[in-house]
Amino acid sequence: MQNAKLRNKFKFLPDIATADLAFEAFGKDASELFENAGLALESAMVESDSLKTREVKEINLKNENLENLLSSFLEELVFLKDSEQLLFNSITCEIRSESNSRKNSYELESKLGGEKINHKKHKLGVDVKAVTKHLFKIEQLGDKTYHCLVVLDV
Repeated sequence: MQNAKLRNKFKFLPDIATADLAFEAFGKDASELFENAGLALESAMVESDSLKTREVKEINLKNENLENLLSSFLEELVFLKDSEQLLFNSITCEIRSESNSRKNSYELESKLGGEKINHKKHKLGVDVKAVTKHLFKIEQLGDKTYHCLVVLDV
């Protein structure tokens, strides 16, 4: 499920949710956190080393809440798997934030590289059905790095 170069970016948590799959991801900033959370989700569904970058997709989202933005982003990845049979091994994200006296606003621009599912070629993992709100959180740690906890319905 997880290769060596991804080991410090996220980890799966087997004892968090029965019959579901949980992971935590880390990042030096919110953009890297989103990238690593996306890679964790994809790693649950496919062994990333078996994928090639044959197609590129863009996801652009906006939300007033960073947690809701991450949840929407991960749900988009699940949607692309279900609707277009696409899995990704390359994810880059850029998050911009705006604050004024009334509200915060976060905008995500993401580029995804991957290919369509080929059952003969790809080493598939679990079939993720949804990103749950159970235990879902993003927090900024004392050293200013970001951390998230995500539970997937499988």
